[in-house]
Amino acid sequence: MRSPPAESAVMPLTIDGPAQLEKLFGIIHESKDPATNLMHQAGFSVQKCVSSIQGAGTGVFLSGQCQAGQIVCLYPGTVYLPFEPLFFASIANSYVLKCYDGLFVDGKSTGLSARMYRSIYHRENWPGAIQTSDVTWLTENPRNPLAIGQFVNNGTRTHYRSNVRYHEIDLPTSFPTELRQYIPNIYWSGLDTLTHYTRVVALVATKDINDTEIFSTYMDAV
Repeated sequence: MRSPPAESAVMPLTIDGPAQLEKLFGIIHESKDPATNLMHQAGFSVQKCVSSIQGAGTGVFLSGQCQAGQIVCLYPGTVYLPFEPLFFASIANSYVLKCYDGLFVDGKSTGLSARMYRSIYHRENWPGAIQTSDVTWLTENPRNPLAIGQFVNNGTRTHYRSNVRYHEIDLPTSFPTELRQYIPNIYWSGLDTLTHYTRVVALVATKDINDTEIFSTYMDAV
């Protein structure tokens, strides 16, 4: 129950995603303790804990409060265009998320998926280059504490109702250079994100949330 199955669709939602991410990344950028700083300035933080759904494993909990329409976390991973070779990385991989326009995001942090992401990261972020993505989401201590959306469990129709939905965001080439180091997504194809938009998938609150586990809805359209 940790993540959406392959072929689940991400439907569009009307929010100002780039502006929200610029603000959130700015808060993270200016502090050595980003989770605490997010709580102080954004009013909330998120962290992985044992899910309140029995047998669901790890879940994501929000501390503090946020309003409907607020980005609460991000779905990290390698971004594949519709025609690119995802097959081997997708075998027995429940962390592959299909976007509304056919792009895929592989959010698995182990095995071939993790090796692929690290390889592409080092290809694109060599020493001295502008850092355009973040590899630390693959570790237990990500520098962007929002990059844990792959652990959000699916809600149920009764006791564990969904309170977030997936939302595609295309960051423009004008997105601040110094904040790109917190983007937990990278293109398999090596698209130059300084001249091409960067696809990010966020989980956005569908209602006001206050000190509780967050649950997604994998199949509902917005």
